[in-house]
Amino acid sequence: MPTATGKIDEILTHTERAARISCAPGMVPAPGQYLLAHTSADLLPVPLFLAESHPAGFYAAAPLPVAWQPGATLHLRGPFGRGFSLPTRAARVALATFTPSAGALLPLLDFALKHSAAVTLLSDHLPAQIPPRVEILPLSALPQAALWAGYLALHLTRADLQTRLPALLPPPYPAGFAQALLQTEMPCGGMAECGVCALRTRRGVRLICKDGPVFDLREIQP
Repeated sequence: MPTATGKIDEILTHTERAARISCAPGMVPAPGQYLLAHTSADLLPVPLFLAESHPAGFYAAAPLPVAWQPGATLHLRGPFGRGFSLPTRAARVALATFTPSAGALLPLLDFALKHSAAVTLLSDHLPAQIPPRVEILPLSALPQAALWAGYLALHLTRADLQTRLPALLPPPYPAGFAQALLQTEMPCGGMAECGVCALRTRRGVRLICKDGPVFDLREIQP
């Protein structure tokens, strides 16, 4: 797996793009993929998700360690995992985050707008710097948005998958309609198969770090 060093150029606290990181082009993850990153002071690596591309690297989505500061060197490994695959033909796209940050979904927003899709972002935390063409709704509007959308992307935890999601959007879910990015600890990036991120699916136990972190929602429905 490729390794490299990068640098934290800027920490952003007023936007969903939480840090600007400079690195080699080959280290920039695709939407939904991740890098493992750590400084010399970190005990465990941190997964970094793409929020937006940058000519010298990328903007990494929140959350990030509070101890990270501009100028720090990052040791990078990856990219890892399976990311999102938003169909270019999707005319109505809904993006819903159960987490405090919508950052990891922002690349899909940009992609959808470039293909002239109508986009709705559902979040209980008002994102910054969202284009005016994007409709912003609270997460409670997910049932109505799911009826409208031709494609749905979710960002949630494993606990949300078992509790909050079924309460808002009960299964079953049609195959190919929705993809879910599962946020969890992924310390080994699939190299050691440590089992910390093991997930029961319709196809048996899968590792979020290697078989995900993006899954077809029907595959992982409770």
